[in-house]
Amino acid sequence: MSRKAWIIFLSVQMVGVIFTWAYGYTLGPDPLLSGIGVGLWVSGNLLLLPGSMVEVMVVHKVLLHSGFSMGLLSLVGIVAAVATNLVIWLLWANLFRTV
Repeated sequence: MSRKAWIIFLSVQMVGVIFTWAYGYTLGPDPLLSGIGVGLWVSGNLLLLPGSMVEVMVVHKVLLHSGFSMGLLSLVGIVAAVATNLVIWLLWANLFRTV
């Protein structure tokens, strides 16, 4: 894969992770009630699709009652989402390289 493709992938994933993380630090008593919090949360999750869907299924359904802290579950979720997106990105790159 070219260097430009890697830069695009990493920048999209980094922005998605930052937006998803930053929504919790928006102003207001509940981040999801503020307009900017909702915007950051939705934008971050859209940028992390389809890996964020796998993250929800794995982390929130399987590991939620495992006794891990919420910080560790968040970290595992981010790693799972980015790893899933990397696999899909590489599969698409191989597909377009062969066509």
